[in-house]
Amino acid sequence: MYSEAVADKEEKRHQRALRIVKRLRLMDDDFMKRCLRDNPAAVACILQVIMKKPDLQVLSVVVEDTIPSLQGRGIRLDVHATDAQQREYDIEIQRSDKGAGRKRARFNSSLLDQDSLSRGEVWEKLPETYVIFITENDVLGHGLPLYHIERMVTELQEEFGDEEHIIYVNGAYEGSDEVGQLMNDFRSRDYRQMHFEALRETVQRYKENPEEVSNMCKEIEDWLKDERIEGRAEGRAEGRTEGEKNTILAMLKHGMPAETIAQIVGWTNERVRELGRLNGIL
Repeated sequence: MYSEAVADKEEKRHQRALRIVKRLRLMDDDFMKRCLRDNPAAVACILQVIMKKPDLQVLSVVVEDTIPSLQGRGIRLDVHATDAQQREYDIEIQRSDKGAGRKRARFNSSLLDQDSLSRGEVWEKLPETYVIFITENDVLGHGLPLYHIERMVTELQEEFGDEEHIIYVNGAYEGSDEVGQLMNDFRSRDYRQMHFEALRETVQRYKENPEEVSNMCKEIEDWLKDERIEGRAEGRAEGRTEGEKNTILAMLKHGMPAETIAQIVGWTNERVRELGRLNGIL
């Protein structure tokens, strides 16, 4: 009987993990990084639309590339890419408005520069750089699909031309142009509703290939094995343990949708979001 009960529990956990996998989108941080790892074709597809350069070729992609700072805070880039013209890109997926702050964009850009020159190299060898935030909401609030941020010579109203660029991509944009189609693909849970072949094929692989699905389910099941997540906090009527809250916050930081977490832990969607907001994640 005990083994049957354990097997039944494991099967329920597996089925729950499968449901979570089906709900994942490119807008979900961990899933996006899994899809773009070692996938220059998919990264090129994204950049071709954002940069409006259909011939752009990506030479290298590093997911979760860490750039340390010798004197202060370092950064970990979601996707660090280099194109055929040696331009460098930091692509960040942000579901939280706070995570896409203007000074964070400035900071990422500065450390991207720091990592580009070896000791003794001249400044002119700095590559052209782009820090690109793809945000779930329209964080700049003007309804535009793209926002290009450039340094200006104020008195002349001319661009400074230092080849440092910041772009915000409005993930809520629903236009019929290519940017709208790209954002549709980032929001889609069903690969059959996606427009761009390179992205559609990648998402299909991770949602239908048995090996890939099994690997993702295993990772999610490891989360679900934690008794704090399964809500067995010995019948507490008030709240959750600090351990549970920390685990929920970790899931939010990894890009898991609040509604999915709510299904896992038995909280309401709003309660999960409120915990995220109180801790500066949502």
